[in-house]
Amino acid sequence: MKIRTINFLPLLVILLILLFPLPVYGERYFTSELNSELAEHSGNFYITIYDENGRVLDKMARKVAIGDEIITEDDRHYKITRVDHERAYAQYLGEDQILLGYKEYFERVVLPAGAMPKKKGIVAMYHTHSDEAYQPSDGKANIPARGGIYKVGAALADKLSRMGIKVAYDRTPHDPHDANAYHRSRRTAVRLMKKRPIAILDVHRDAVPDPDFYEKNIQGQKVTKIRLVVGRQNPQMAANLDFARKMKAYVDKTHPGLIKGIYIGKGNYNQDLMPTALLIEVGTHTNKRYEAEKGVQLFADAIPKVLGVATSIPGTQGTAQGMRSDVAKSPGAWRNFFIVLIAALILGGAFLLISAGSISGAKERLGSFISREVTSSMLPRRKEGKKEEQKDEETK
Repeated sequence: MKIRTINFLPLLVILLILLFPLPVYGERYFTSELNSELAEHSGNFYITIYDENGRVLDKMARKVAIGDEIITEDDRHYKITRVDHERAYAQYLGEDQILLGYKEYFERVVLPAGAMPKKKGIVAMYHTHSDEAYQPSDGKANIPARGGIYKVGAALADKLSRMGIKVAYDRTPHDPHDANAYHRSRRTAVRLMKKRPIAILDVHRDAVPDPDFYEKNIQGQKVTKIRLVVGRQNPQMAANLDFARKMKAYVDKTHPGLIKGIYIGKGNYNQDLMPTALLIEVGTHTNKRYEAEKGVQLFADAIPKVLGVATSIPGTQGTAQGMRSDVAKSPGAWRNFFIVLIAALILGGAFLLISAGSISGAKERLGSFISREVTSSMLPRRKEGKKEEQKDEETK
C-alpha cells in the first residue's frame, strides 16, 4: 500500500500570512504598486520627488513611475529616473521651451479684463473621484458620492456660465474610490462627448498632507494652487500636453503662481477621447474648500481664451487652435509684412527684366502696363460722366 505524502508548505505560508499580516507601511506601498488608483488621493499615501541634488521638486498622492515627467511651477522640465518606495528621483531636461514660447506668444495678445466672450462652445465637466472632499470644510477627506469636490466643480461651472460659456456638468458618482473608478467615469465622459464639447475636464483634488504646499495668496485673497495632469499612455497625449502648456502659459500671465505645474503620468485618464481633455487637481484635502473654489474660478479665466471661444474680445480672433493676436498690434507682424512685400517687388522686377531682355524694354513694358491700367480704370468713369451729362440735357 502506497502512502501519499502531503506538501504542507503552501498551508504553512497561508497560516503565516494570517497570523502576521503586512505592516501598515508595507501594505500601503504594496497596494500602491499593484494598483495606481487605489492609493491615489486617498489621504494616507504620497510621494516626494527629488532632483539629482536631493532638492524637493514636488509632492503628490499618486503612483509615480519611471518615465513620468514634470514641468514645475518655474517651467523646468524633469523626467523620473528612479522610484524608491515613497521617494522618486528626476533628471533635469532643461527649461520647457514650448511653454516659454507660449508665454512669449501670450505677451503679444491684447487681453482687456472686462471683455465677455460669446456663448459659443460647450465645456464638459465631471468627477472620477466623486468622494474627494476638503477636511477642514467638509469634516472628512472622503465622503462617498457627495464629496466637497462637487462644490468646487460647481464654482468652476458657475464662473464659466457667467463668462458666457455653456457648461455640461455631469454629477454622476463613480464610487468606490478604487482601480475601476476611471473605467466607470469613462462611460460618463463618452456620454458628455455626444454634446461635442470644446474641452472636457475631470476635476479632482490632491491628498498631500501639508496644506501650505498648495496655498497661495493671489490678488489679496487666499486660494489653492492647481495641478494639471496629462496621461502619457494615450494617442492624444501630445495634444493634451499642448493644451496643458497653453493653459499654464496663459494663467502664469494673468494669475502668476496659481498653477502648481504639469505632471505627465503613466496612465490614460480617459484623455484619449479628445485633444483638449485635461485632469486638474484643485488643492489638497487639508485645504479649506472655499480657497479651492476661489482658485478654480481664477483658473476659469483662461479656458475660453485658450480655446478661442472669446471671439468678441477686441484685438483678438478666436480660432480652432486658440487665440491669436491682431497683426495690427504686433510690430513683428508688420516687419514680416514689409519683408514679404520687398521680396515680391525684387522678384517681380527680376522677372520683368528677364522677359523684356533689357532695362529699357522693362521700362517700356512697365509704362505700357501702367498706362493701360489707368486708362481702363478711368474709362468707365468717363462714360458714366457722359451719360449723366446727357440726362441733365434731357431734363432741361
